[in-house]
Amino acid sequence: MTVQSAALTGYLLEEIAMRIIVRLALCIVALLLSGTTVAAAPAAAAAPIPRLAVLDIELTGDLGGPQLKAEHETRLRMASERLRRELASSGLYQVVDNAPARALIDELKSQQRYLHDCNGCDLDVGKRLGADEVLVAWVDRVSNLILSLTYEIDDVKTGQIDDRKSYDFRGDNDAAWIHAIDFMVQDMKERRTAHAGSP
Repeated sequence: MTVQSAALTGYLLEEIAMRIIVRLALCIVALLLSGTTVAAAPAAAAAPIPRLAVLDIELTGDLGGPQLKAEHETRLRMASERLRRELASSGLYQVVDNAPARALIDELKSQQRYLHDCNGCDLDVGKRLGADEVLVAWVDRVSNLILSLTYEIDDVKTGQIDDRKSYDFRGDNDAAWIHAIDFMVQDMKERRTAHAGSP
């Protein structure tokens, strides 16, 4: 090989090496930019957490007579507080404080037997509280053994029902009610996750 040929070969090798380095650098930059875009996409697409007003759970059906009135009132307060707490900790909603609408809620309760069945009066509470949605829930007591827990979520702006589901449970006691509420919230989370992952 002549000196001239060797020099030409060396030049070509250097040129090829330089092109490979440039291409590798461009690939690395492209991957980094792609990763940034992918990471930023979920944050940009994430919707704000809805503000939810949760009204007290109500009891319908066979109430079991006046001897159970005090017991049921205590259980309803306990269950309503637990429902708000579990929903707040679930990350599904921003549960708003009902206190600013307490007077309105008391007025509606004096006029209506049930706020879950009052021709949309729950929406007035949601508007007063600046909520996006309102949740009403009730336990239907068929007997001391057979009960069901139902919830309905209404859109404050449109008045449409966003979600509704019932859960059967057994036993008119604190433990059974707590289990039903916890199961309901967990089911809501799982359904929301499944819906988010669907195409």
